[in-house]
Amino acid sequence: MKEITEAIRQEIKDMIFDYYAEECEVDRDEITMETNPQEELGSDSLMFVELVELTADKYDLDIKLQSIGKYMLKAPLNTMADVVDVFCKVYQYGNDIVNLSE
Repeated sequence: MKEITEAIRQEIKDMIFDYYAEECEVDRDEITMETNPQEELGSDSLMFVELVELTADKYDLDIKLQSIGKYMLKAPLNTMADVVDVFCKVYQYGNDIVNLSE
């Protein structure tokens, strides 16, 4: 398990917000932690998969989409806060995310 510091959490948040702003063609300042990525930004599952791959590459993680998917059944991503939280957990726990309770 990797340690998640406030600096890493902020770095992950910035990466996610920058990604969604670029992919959804919105101003980054319009995105808040309460923004719904699907309804308000028009994101889709392919964007999420690409973001997982970018995160895995950036932090040298070996993560299976299946593990994240199983976790997300227990913890759906309704806000950007949820997205940031799941990516912080991916960073911390890798494939063991599937064993976490919500």
